[in-house]
Order: sequence, then C-alpha cells, then structure tokens
Amino acid sequence: MNASRIRFLFALLCILAFCGAVQATNLLITVQDSLDNTSIPHATVYLNGANVGLTNNAGQFLLQSGQGDFNLLVSMDGYDDWSEVVSSNTTALSVTLNRRSLLLNVTLFDSNTLDPVSGATLVLTSANATQNAATDTYGSASFGVTAYTMYSLNITAPNYQPRSESVEVDSTNQNVQYWLLSTNQYSFVIRDQNTNLPVTGASITVNSVLLGTTNSRGVLITPISRNVPLTIVVQKTGYQTLNQYLTIGPNEAVDSVSLIPVPVSGFVFVYDKQNQPVSGADVSLNGTVVATTSEYGSAALQNLAPGTYAIVVSKAGYLPANQQIDISSGSSQFPVTLSLATVSQTLYVQDSDQKNVAGAAVLLNGAYAGTTDTRGELDTQLVYNTTYNITVTHDGYLPQTVQQIVPLGNTTTPLTITLQKNMDWGFVTLLGIGILIVLFIFVIIRLAGRRTPHHSSGRRDEI
Repeated sequence: MNASRIRFLFALLCILAFCGAVQATNLLITVQDSLDNTSIPHATVYLNGANVGLTNNAGQFLLQSGQGDFNLLVSMDGYDDWSEVVSSNTTALSVTLNRRSLLLNVTLFDSNTLDPVSGATLVLTSANATQNAATDTYGSASFGVTAYTMYSLNITAPNYQPRSESVEVDSTNQNVQYWLLSTNQYSFVIRDQNTNLPVTGASITVNSVLLGTTNSRGVLITPISRNVPLTIVVQKTGYQTLNQYLTIGPNEAVDSVSLIPVPVSGFVFVYDKQNQPVSGADVSLNGTVVATTSEYGSAALQNLAPGTYAIVVSKAGYLPANQQIDISSGSSQFPVTLSLATVSQTLYVQDSDQKNVAGAAVLLNGAYAGTTDTRGELDTQLVYNTTYNITVTHDGYLPQTVQQIVPLGNTTTPLTITLQKNMDWGFVTLLGIGILIVLFIFVIIRLAGRRTPHHSSGRRDEI
C-alpha cells in the first residue's frame, strides 16, 4: 500500500514538472536607438518569422515565447534590422537598433540664370561628424548620412553669397535643392500692402537710373553698388510712390517692400423700378453703413483701396439689394435698383348684420388673392406705394370694391369690408306676378259686382 502511494506521488511530481517545463515564458523586449538610447515605439517584432506585434510608446513589447529557443527579429523604418536566437528561459531583452545609412544629395543653382553652380564648397555637420564635398558640373554633391538625424549645411561658392541651411533626414534618401545669389546681384521684392500679393510691372530707379521692372512674382534681380548711399524710387500706377535711402552691405541680398495703393472713389446711384432716384438709402460695406443716398439717389464711396467690394443698399419699404462692385483706379459709377417691399394686410369680410362671411373670394386689382376662412379673415401681401382695388365677391351678396394704398414704410391696420345681400329676383318676380293676379281677380270681381245690381232693377220695373 505504501509502495502504491509512493508510485502515485512520483507520477504526480513528474506531471507537474512536465507542465512547468511546457509553460509559456513571458519575455519583456525593450527597443532603443543605438545613438542616443531613446526608446523606439512602433517597432515590429517577429517571432520565428511571424509578425507578433509592435512596441508601445515606451519602446517595449511583452512576448510569450513558449517552449524552446526561438528566432527573434525587430524591424523599424530608418533602422537596420536586428535579429538573434533567444533562449526560452530569457525574461528580459534589450534590443539596440542602428540608424540606417542613407544618401543626402544636394544640388545648387544660380538664382538669376537657374544654371547649376559647380565648384561650390559644402560642409555638412552633425553632432558626431563633419563632412566636406564640392559640387560637380551638374551642381550636385552627395553625403553619407544616417536616418533621423539633423544636419547643418554651409555653402560657399566664388562670386556667390554664402548660405546656411538645416537639413533633417528622415527614413529615406534625401534630395535637396538651393538657389544661390550672386554677390553683385540684389533682389527687390515688391508686394501690395493690403493684399500681400506681388506687384507686377513696378519700376525701380536707383540714383536716377532705371534698373528695370518687377516680374510676375513682383521680383527684380539686378546688379547694384554696395557700401555707398543709394536713393531708391519704386513706382507703379495705382500706388503711392515709395522713396528709400539705403546703403546696401556686402551680405545683404534682398529688399522687400510694400506699396500702398492710391485710394479710389466710387459713386452708387440708387433707383426704383420706375427709374426714379431713391433718397435716404443706406449703402453698407462689410456690414458698416458708409454712405446715404442724396435726393438724387447718389452716394459717394471714398478713400477705398482698389479692389472688389460687396455692397448692400437698404431702405425701409424696399427689399435690400446686394451687389458686387469692382473699384479700380479713378472714379467709378455703380447703378443699383431697389424693389418695393411688401407689407401684410389683414382683411375681414362681414355682412350688413356684422356676421362673418366665410368663403368670400378676394381679388387684388382683378387677380385672385384668396378666400376668407371661417372667421371671414384673409391675410395677404400688398406692395408699398401701390394702389389696390380690393374686390370681394360671394354668392348671395353684391360685389364690394374698396381702394387701399400703403405709404412707404408704414404699417397696416385690419381692413373690414361689408357685403350687402343680393335681392332674389326670382322671388320678386313671382311676388309681382302674384300681386298682378290678385289685382286682376279683384278687378274682375268689382266689374262683376257692378253688373249684378243693374239686372235686378230691370226685373223690379217689370213687376
């Protein structure tokens, strides 16, 4: 019996040992950059060639490895892949990824002629190294760089102004282009002060010598004297003349200035549908009233920059008018037509006994406007300053017409129209015929009555 128990316990221990042997092992993987030891999030982890997940924001991934050694691979854009055979009993692993080696290609051009600049010296500097290169006949030079690294690039070339740039390399090869300014060239950049748009065709005069006019980008590139006083005049039709007094240093390359547009004026003329001037109408720009029309219907818009404006013309009793106007140099005139607005008019129809008349048809100047409801009421719209003949009809009533006009800008009060009942001519005719018949019978009776006494008298005479 004791031997059986011992064998049972031994078998149980073997089973537990086997289960412990096959139990999965948790492996915490930490992925870091080999250059600065920063964590690398979103790196892909492969177990025996199978994608099992991504590192978290702390650059860590918890892996259940199972039984036996396994192949582990970690991959990330811009880094060289890391791979290793890992023991099954490993519980923590630090993975260091090396940034991938890439190429930085730099190409230089002349900013005036757009030709490649050869023979330029380029110095590329990072936190760990400095490289030098010279541009070839195509204006190009290449550097070996590492991914996710910031570089400083200094460019020098004979007869060109030096230039410094910052280049941030990502996970792929980089191609950058730069334009160099000649040491004896100077750029004038002219823009509109209000719109910041380029001013094309602006003439630039230096010490009374016309250097040229700006192109479609508002730029003029020209040779210029340095370290001497210069009087610079910039002119363009529609803009105020700009005068500058400068001494341009050897390292200065650009003069960026803004021209102020010459204020312009415009006139708005407001008419009604009959082409009559409308006085007292407000003219608004951008929601602000800037002028009011005179007795002649005119309003002046003054001191405006040339351009397109949205105006609103409004007056009580008229519908507002919205219009786009384009004011260029000089004065412009813009006609605006206002239409009369409508006003609500309530009509009540009743009979001579002051009872509501439902179903009465209402005509406005002969046009059907509606039918009264059970209360004898109808709401309609009337145009201001318009004479209306309001006619009301209903079976059994005589038509009734009233005249109504609502002065401009006034409100209305309810209008009551009384209908007179129509006489029933059929009944009157029958009644007349009846009266005639009665009269006729009466006459016959009277005539018959007169004849009867005459015959009686004769008989008495005979007796």
